[in-house]
Amino acid sequence: MKCIVAVIWLIMVLELMVSFPLRAEVPEFTPKITDVTVFKDGHALVMSRGSTKIEDGWCRTREVPVPVLGTFWAFVTDKNAEVDFVKAGFAETKEERPCLTFDEIIQINIGKRATIVEQPKDADAISHEGVLLGILQHESKQEVETSGTLPARYDEWGRYISDQQTQETKEEEIKSFASFVMVQTDLGTNLIKRENIRSITIADTTATTHTETKKVREISMHLVSQGEPLNRETEVGMIYLQKGIRWIPDYRIQLLDNGKANVSLQGTIVNDLADMENADLRLVVGVPSFIMKDNLSPLALREIERQLSSYFAPPARSVGGARLDFSNVMMSQAAAPVMRGETPSEGGPDIPSEGQQEDLFLYHKPGVTLKKGERAVVELLKVTVPYEDIYTWDIPPLPPMEMWRQVNQDQQRQMLNALTGAKAMHKIRFTNTGDVPLTTGPATIFKDGTPLGQQLLTYTSVKNKVDVPVTIATDLNTKKEEVEVDRKPNIRISGDDYTKVSLHGKLTVTNFKDRPVHIYVTRKTIGTVTSATANGKIVLSNVAEDTSYADIYANIYPWYWWPWPWWVYGVNSISEITWEATIPDGKSATFEYDWYYYYRY
Repeated sequence: MKCIVAVIWLIMVLELMVSFPLRAEVPEFTPKITDVTVFKDGHALVMSRGSTKIEDGWCRTREVPVPVLGTFWAFVTDKNAEVDFVKAGFAETKEERPCLTFDEIIQINIGKRATIVEQPKDADAISHEGVLLGILQHESKQEVETSGTLPARYDEWGRYISDQQTQETKEEEIKSFASFVMVQTDLGTNLIKRENIRSITIADTTATTHTETKKVREISMHLVSQGEPLNRETEVGMIYLQKGIRWIPDYRIQLLDNGKANVSLQGTIVNDLADMENADLRLVVGVPSFIMKDNLSPLALREIERQLSSYFAPPARSVGGARLDFSNVMMSQAAAPVMRGETPSEGGPDIPSEGQQEDLFLYHKPGVTLKKGERAVVELLKVTVPYEDIYTWDIPPLPPMEMWRQVNQDQQRQMLNALTGAKAMHKIRFTNTGDVPLTTGPATIFKDGTPLGQQLLTYTSVKNKVDVPVTIATDLNTKKEEVEVDRKPNIRISGDDYTKVSLHGKLTVTNFKDRPVHIYVTRKTIGTVTSATANGKIVLSNVAEDTSYADIYANIYPWYWWPWPWWVYGVNSISEITWEATIPDGKSATFEYDWYYYYRY
């Protein structure tokens, strides 16, 4: 009777196995990167895809990206199907590797006859012959602390935050090994201290490799068609924003004799993200806003982003945010200043795949192959533009001499160097007559094959003009003179007594070149300008509105943010006078002005 019941149960189990076959392993695919849109700040919008068989709606890949929070999307190219579920987790995988230690050789050859030579301390060597029983081991799980580094970044207010160490805990499997090896001999089981083992001879064929179980990151996708799990081969993919590839623009400007200049742009690609093979590459001009760019998606299965090269670290700013590093400007976008008396042109919408798209512009380079860790240089454009030589002389605003005792000698030296270093500069002004905007980047200027210098070319839209510094104009002699003409004490302002100091200034530029020069002269003061000769234009503002302290052409005024008494800017405005003139060769031009400031002891 019992045998009959057992047979019936066996038949039922076999029928169930036929009706419901065991589920096979989920098909795995390896996506290939096909499209990469690269931003200058080191982020890239990546599309990767691959063909795979879908079984019961599922497929999986171990190519897990590290996307920015809120920027991961899975897709299927089959119009009659869709991805309705994505999950990320860890899976176990087997990996065979060679044995590299005595312990590993012993464990993989358990059950084989072997001779172990033991050398105890201060004793003769002992030989143990028998069957290897191995090393006792114990596996457990426990919480362990790990440390990482949050990368340097800027917060939403533009404040620089340096690298920060962070601590977190995670569960790890801990393997503990006994301090001895067991060998079964004719007399019993010998326990041999592992640290005393000097050699092992294995009689049989020695196994030298072993299989390791490792945990790997994995993303699984579930696909449906008309509400039912998909069961056919199709192409699936992922789109995500990830940090790890950037492009650095640089220009070569060749000055010609006919008032023209050849401008060529190339981009240096820094790829620390992933291998690319025959991918479509788009280099973006513009600065999109990704509010979560410093936060990783949970699908990345990591708390801290992978360590990248120094090309992806934002440069530190000096105190007060007064310094704009060239590399920082190139990772963002510095707009060219609007020329006086001119209005910048505005462009309309264009083709999005290559060209203008809202406030962004794309340079398209198809068929790019670049492995992770490699760098490349690609040519992007060549254009011939009209240019003219211009000259500028900018005199910085300095706090009144009575205030200099408020700061230390190093700060006094900074202000003095800014004043004595204010020389006439030679610049080239050219119009972007091409059909694409020019992004911010370093420009090396050549004349007749000779390099004249390297400066920064700022973002210039189509039909707009831009000034690019060349070098100090040594053939233009500049001279600044200021004399005090009046001093009135006990000027009452808001219940406090101040002294009003009035001054008369005179700026002289002498042209020692063999041709006329066109020059723009700018004088700034911490005080109020009342008059200016030679059709000088006067503009009054305040320190909060005056952004010249961040002028990328080195007119940097860090003392704006030094700890002066509150009333320095409370009773004094920021004034700017601008002059424009053409000075014949061998002649001089004079620019005079009157101004005053308040101070109190």
